[in-house]
Amino acid sequence: MSSVYMLLAACVSCGQLFTSNPDRVPSIRVNAQRQPDPTGRREPVCRTCWDRRVAHRRANGLPEEYLMPGAYAPVSDLSEEEHDGD
Repeated sequence: MSSVYMLLAACVSCGQLFTSNPDRVPSIRVNAQRQPDPTGRREPVCRTCWDRRVAHRRANGLPEEYLMPGAYAPVSDLSEEEHDGD
């Protein structure tokens, strides 16, 4: 039997709760006032806000940022090699 895990977090931008892969979810660095800060703490971004960010960057000619595959999907805790067939 296999199991999965995921991160439940509030989006740093809109506050909406969402689930994601904790190793792949996009994040931005913010300070204690939740303002962007390159030295701040990383906080996760929901899919809706990520899509808005991508659209904003495209509209303003900024470099593309890419979403890692599986960023918003649950994670299996066992790889196929580790699965014992039970």
